[in-house]
Amino acid sequence: MKVNCVVVTYNRLPLLKECLAALEQQTYPIHRIVVIDNCSTDETEEFLKAFSTRPQYRIIRTEKNLGGAGGFSLGIKEAVGSADYTWIMDDDTIPAPSALEALMTVATTSDRIGYVCSKVLWTDNKPHPRNAPGGMEKVKNCEPIRKDGVTAQRCEVCTFVSVLISNKAIYKVGLPIKEFFIWFDDIEYSLRITRAGFKNYYAEQSIVVHKTPDIFNPTIEQAPPSMAKRFYYQTRNTCYFKHKEHPNRFIFRLIVWNKLRILKHRIRRRKDGHYQEFIDAVTQGCRDGLTFFPEIEYLPEPSSNP
Repeated sequence: MKVNCVVVTYNRLPLLKECLAALEQQTYPIHRIVVIDNCSTDETEEFLKAFSTRPQYRIIRTEKNLGGAGGFSLGIKEAVGSADYTWIMDDDTIPAPSALEALMTVATTSDRIGYVCSKVLWTDNKPHPRNAPGGMEKVKNCEPIRKDGVTAQRCEVCTFVSVLISNKAIYKVGLPIKEFFIWFDDIEYSLRITRAGFKNYYAEQSIVVHKTPDIFNPTIEQAPPSMAKRFYYQTRNTCYFKHKEHPNRFIFRLIVWNKLRILKHRIRRRKDGHYQEFIDAVTQGCRDGLTFFPEIEYLPEPSSNP
């Protein structure tokens, strides 16, 4: 079974170097490594030129920063056609040598498995709370997979920090929604695969380190002012989920209005006086969220004819 890997990078060259070095040390061979350079402004473009002539690599530099969501959508679209599985991660993800082998041990036990995600640690070698799989309580009575020393439990939601996706699932559910730009694109996509009827797993023995600067995302009460725009995406993208749950126009608008009221209340707890930039961000996020209904892009399945 062939595996292609997608790495999305933006202005983190030291981590990208570490990530690619770790990929080349995998005990399970990677057929192709697709690197999406999201129009980095550091020395990433120059560094990746040396990889452009290597057959295993496909380097794509975008004309503008597409965000994580756009980068993964583009990368998966490029990777899916020449393999059976697609393994995706950000540039700050450093997989242990056997990470992919453990994922494949689980993934190949059934053609109904949509994805298998890794155990994500932080730099202190403790589980990274931002990357724990979700929905495990709902499927806790499902029989785990045990094979060749690898144990995997069912889950329903995961992040894009090291997840191996069956290309069958990709063809069925489409690509990640590139319009999300950042935040919640992975939650939406992994949940979409689950709701399509695939069984998904969390593999304990597939270990990666997620080298984020902090272990928790800052809350809107504590985030630095430079992050205000990110909360626009968080607000707008979560409106997408609310619309899916409540398609009734009146109820949906009421939920969004209440969401904005709560966010403004939280913002006013800030102790640094930076209120307005966050209020502007979430207000615009809710306003845009009322009409944010991006379409899912589906890929044509390869012909089975010789």
